[in-house]
Amino acid sequence: MAEIADKKLTEQLQNLLSIANDSIAVYKKATNDAKGPEFTALFNDYLIQRSDDAKELKEAIVAAGGNPEQSGSVLGTLNRYWIGIKTTISSDEERILLEASESHDKSAIAEYDEVLKSIELSPGLRAILEDQRAGIEKALIRAEQLGRVYSS
Repeated sequence: MAEIADKKLTEQLQNLLSIANDSIAVYKKATNDAKGPEFTALFNDYLIQRSDDAKELKEAIVAAGGNPEQSGSVLGTLNRYWIGIKTTISSDEERILLEASESHDKSAIAEYDEVLKSIELSPGLRAILEDQRAGIEKALIRAEQLGRVYSS
């Protein structure tokens, strides 16, 4: 029974790692493509945060007996291509990047919520995941605030 629980845990953690890897790729592109310094700083902060999250998730997967995969998801790859197309044909690149960031963060929060309520977690791992979720939520709020200022 513990083996099944560990397998489910590693699958859930791997899913969160895949989301973090997708975020890293999105924020690298956004950091490189953003024109304004406030956007570059914002996306760079997110890039650092998600890189730290990915490192912690890899450690948690190994501790649970799994082997962390380094890639993101197919959907994440398609999403990045779509963002690339939209930013190429739009004159409002920062707005598109902010909207993509907000959408991605909302999806990530939903996944964290699912993991936090669906499986038994050690207190230490629960604290790590709750902290990561809170960081993503703060990033989302910051992006939404910047989006409101930018669109005014």
